Amino acid sequence: MNVRVVGAGEAAETLRSALARVGLVERAGEPAAFVCAFDDLPRAIAMRELAQVIGPIVVLGDDAASAIEAGADDAGGTPDEVARRLSARLRAPKVSRLEDEAPAEAPAQTGGKRQKPLILVVEDDEDARMLLTELLRPRYDVDAVGDGETALKRAAELNPDLVLLDLFLPGMDGFGALTGLRRNSRTADTPVIFLSAQGDAETKSQGLSLGAADYLAKPFSEQELMARVDRTLKLTAQKEHFRALAQTDGLTGLPNFRSFHARLEEEVARAHRYGHPLACAMVDLDGLKEINDKLGHAAGNRAIVALADAVREELRDTDFAARYGGDEFVVLLPQTNDLQGAQFAERLRRRLIELSQDAGLPVRGSIGVAAVTADELDSPDAAEDLLRRADEALYRAKRSGRDRVEVAHLRR
Repeated sequence: MNVRVVGAGEAAETLRSALARVGLVERAGEPAAFVCAFDDLPRAIAMRELAQVIGPIVVLGDDAASAIEAGADDAGGTPDEVARRLSARLRAPKVSRLEDEAPAEAPAQTGGKRQKPLILVVEDDEDARMLLTELLRPRYDVDAVGDGETALKRAAELNPDLVLLDLFLPGMDGFGALTGLRRNSRTADTPVIFLSAQGDAETKSQGLSLGAADYLAKPFSEQELMARVDRTLKLTAQKEHFRALAQTDGLTGLPNFRSFHARLEEEVARAHRYGHPLACAMVDLDGLKEINDKLGHAAGNRAIVALADAVREELRDTDFAARYGGDEFVVLLPQTNDLQGAQFAERLRRRLIELSQDAGLPVRGSIGVAAVTADELDSPDAAEDLLRRADEALYRAKRSGRDRVEVAHLRR
């Protein structure tokens, strides 16, 4: 994975060496992330904006809070910590929605980035379809179909980054196809550019009111086509970036409270659909007040970040973790019963003890675990009940001496 080191001198070289040790190197091409010393942060921000990418910036510095306030996504006190934190962020779970046809074993992920944007061309005229494909293919991946019904199926399968949609199609016209795209959660947010020889104001207004991103009147030049496509993709990327920021905790890089509650309802619905158990683990950092009082709030932030890293490293691909607030985190464990959830929690508790030595801080955690079975998921309060029982188990762990795991008993 390509990472850009911003700056020069000894700091930059030590960062490159640390990155190489975790398998991250500097190459030509679009970077997935940026690292730099604190003094080079303004330059790194400018370079990210110039490259029009949304990868994280991780800073080498002692004060993570100050770095994040200045525009970084994360910070580490040593080059090795920067490398570890960046590697963890690049592996972080993505916020996703429940997909209509997602398989039970592997929920669909929409956060992965393609090498090139994928454009679905929907044009019934074969010559025009081939011409559009040839024009676009040097810069984009292209799939092309000739009617609206096929377009809806292909869009749901491929999840394209953009649809170029002819207005006049056999059977279902472009307006009907756009309505179908918006009704499917897999394609509801996919940007669409209408293509039509009918360019009157009323037709354009109807297309835009249905949710099209743009309207391109035929005949059009190659230059105009590329400009409209490029503009739409950039605007969509910016929208996704700001949406991700609104759903991400700035200190840890994990999803936030708002994201968690949306995902909780999705996972309960998914577990109910497929008849699988669902476990939840509530994790609380022990002794944060003492850390803040004795070592300062910057040390407290480092302890919270260390806990977040430990949680992240224990996740499976289908698990979901979020910062619930303050020093409390929550993890959803699909297809997991209470005993398996307890095993996850115990692994996490032991990992925190190991991390304490690396972080130089007393990082310990109390963990409460609860699970719901397929039979319990018929209740409209299943999501709330799962969270409540995990929280009660966490409270018992705190009262019983901390640095321990407590499991809520299943209801019989």
